Amino acid sequence: MAAARFQLARPTQPDQPLAVRVALIRDWRKRIICEAETDEGERWKADLAPDQQQFWEPEWQATPALPAPTRSKLIPVVTTAAEANAVELARTYFRRWNCQENAIRDWLIPLNLDTNHGYVKEPVVNSELVKQRMVLEKRVAHLHRLAAESRKRLRQMRASNQVREQQVVIWEQRQQDLLVQVTALETLCQFGEPDLLAIKAQQLEAEWEVHHRRVLLEATSVAGKRELNHCEQSCRALRHVLRQQEELRACEREMQELDNTKDQIMTLLKVGLANLGMWVRDHYFGESYQSCGWERLVSFFQLSGWVTATQTEVKLDFSPFNHRGMGRDLQDLCRKVNTDGAHLPDGRRLVLTVGQQRSGRLNGPLANTG
Repeated sequence: MAAARFQLARPTQPDQPLAVRVALIRDWRKRIICEAETDEGERWKADLAPDQQQFWEPEWQATPALPAPTRSKLIPVVTTAAEANAVELARTYFRRWNCQENAIRDWLIPLNLDTNHGYVKEPVVNSELVKQRMVLEKRVAHLHRLAAESRKRLRQMRASNQVREQQVVIWEQRQQDLLVQVTALETLCQFGEPDLLAIKAQQLEAEWEVHHRRVLLEATSVAGKRELNHCEQSCRALRHVLRQQEELRACEREMQELDNTKDQIMTLLKVGLANLGMWVRDHYFGESYQSCGWERLVSFFQLSGWVTATQTEVKLDFSPFNHRGMGRDLQDLCRKVNTDGAHLPDGRRLVLTVGQQRSGRLNGPLANTG
């Protein structure tokens, strides 16, 4: 890691640049493929033994290529703090998700409701990996076929060249023999003899056959080099695809399908409970409670007392707090609920009162005596 300081120009305030500090973090968990430093034409078979580099041979077997060279990813973390330490910035960056505020979660933790419900796991097939595997398998089969066809054409060209080379040797020998006969007849000064003209014609024919077969040999050599390049490209691509298959197997994990229907229902209920608590806090508690969470309100909701129910109203008689300040807040809560005229869903009026301390009061929630 490294730290640096920069001045960033502001488009609207060019005379007041913004000073920022940057920490450069090297993340070893994420790798980036480096650019090839050597020639790809030689590097693709550099890891093979000398006796395994004859890719044009029919018995040659392709193996996965070497993994591409990688380097760790660099992450710049920018802050406007006057002083910043690179290590602290890195720790803050990697803890950023854990430090996010979640109001609903803060309301559920004191009630032990910050959990998942009803998850059922069933193993399933990873469809994306299956698609990738099928594409790679088709690619491997296609490259195998291209390499095999190139090797077949190379063998045919090699056999044809051998035949042409033998024919060239034969015609060259015939040309030499005819040249000896022509030379012998010319030495005897038999220039006008019919045999000499026939032998010269045969010599010219042999010379043309030699030239023609040499031209064919040169053309076949060019086509062979081109076919060898095609075979090399197919074999190189085949090794890369085999490497992709190896990497796909390495990253393949068991996939499971989750049935979270129950969890979704419980999530709705938990969100409704949190919203209900927030609504009660915002409507009936004082100013000092407007920003509080469930931890501060849970004492009021768990307060014991007595319930008296009639046809027109439901009366809650709370046991008082021992804490004087919370006792005043409870009195204010009862006064505000009674003043606003809160009603239950069945139409009965809700009345809150604070009674006397009872020695035999229940330790749990409100008891129903009506």
